[in-house]
Amino acid sequence: MYNSRITLFRLASFSLFSLTTAFVPLAAHAAPSYTLKDLGTLGGSNSFGYGVNNSGQVAGYVYQANDNSGHAFLSGANGGVLKDLGTIGGTSTAGYGVNDAGQVTGVSDVTGNITSHAFLSGPNGGALTDLGTLGGNNSAGSGVNVSGQVTGYSNLHGITGTHAFLSAPNGGALRDLGTLGGSTSVGASVNDAGQVAGDALNTSQFHHAFLSAPNGGALKDLGTLNGNTSVGNGVNFSGQVTGDASLAGDTVTHAFLSAPNGGALQDLGTLGGSNSYGYGVNDSGQVVGFADVKGNASTHAFLFANGVMTDLNSLIAPGSDLTLNQATSISNTGFITGYGTNSGGQSRAFLLTPITSPVPEASSVISLGLLLTLGSLSVALRRRMRRV
Repeated sequence: MYNSRITLFRLASFSLFSLTTAFVPLAAHAAPSYTLKDLGTLGGSNSFGYGVNNSGQVAGYVYQANDNSGHAFLSGANGGVLKDLGTIGGTSTAGYGVNDAGQVTGVSDVTGNITSHAFLSGPNGGALTDLGTLGGNNSAGSGVNVSGQVTGYSNLHGITGTHAFLSAPNGGALRDLGTLGGSTSVGASVNDAGQVAGDALNTSQFHHAFLSAPNGGALKDLGTLNGNTSVGNGVNFSGQVTGDASLAGDTVTHAFLSAPNGGALQDLGTLGGSNSYGYGVNDSGQVVGFADVKGNASTHAFLFANGVMTDLNSLIAPGSDLTLNQATSISNTGFITGYGTNSGGQSRAFLLTPITSPVPEASSVISLGLLLTLGSLSVALRRRMRRV
């Protein structure tokens, strides 16, 4: 549901209860376990999941039968049958973000395959609309919110580099979000308030993660983890941003989670190796991404919840044919997508569905009877969408 920002042309992304009383919200101390579903392909060898919504619809891309091109897909609910979304005139497409209406955004070659443009599909993977550019030749969509506002990035006419954009609702006109003083910016994810997370060059020519004000307002530099660089990849309803940042010395990179509204960055650690990368965050502040594993050449997907980073491979039944390498998006209902490698060396999109709920800590449990005697319970359902 919350998106990655990897695109074709740039190859180089719960309800929350608030009490009227002053009680601390319920805390959880146990990570859920998951059922794993390999989403398969549409005839080719590889597939990749990038966005997931609250119904378990996954957006991503899948190689065609000849393995020469990829097409964006949207799965059915709960990781159901994959639907080929086609293109906007060219050969290849990729899907990166999806909202709860099943509107998918991503990037597609246009006729002639010389340029690539951002697109937004109709509900449930309907017809693709070309979103155009900010005046240059190329653009790409990375994330989409409940209103159909798309963020991504685009070339500008006569200017080197890309600028982040936010579209009007339902894929309307693109607005340039500017930079942090340098020449380049990238929009990676957008929440339902229109706050965009991404990264941009600053005046010192270092990439820094940013969070925009609502509706694509002024960009806030989120800083780093004491190094020179950072990247923002996902944002939730309260403006918590996840991504990755360099530590002092710039030799390693760690995943981070910001405080609400782009506040102080928390270092999420690693899975025992040197580096980690945050990609998606839901409204409960659960982060997914991937990290180096000590003594292992490949990365493993992780879940960060309740203050702990856990290898997602340890939360599925043993004996799976898939090693979960990268997690890219997590929904408010707990669905996780990403991609892994099977025993044949092929990449496959996956969907993880939680099968156990976190167990509340005894010290945090408040009885309903006590609540009723003290006052009414105000329930605010915060819907972020919509994650790729």
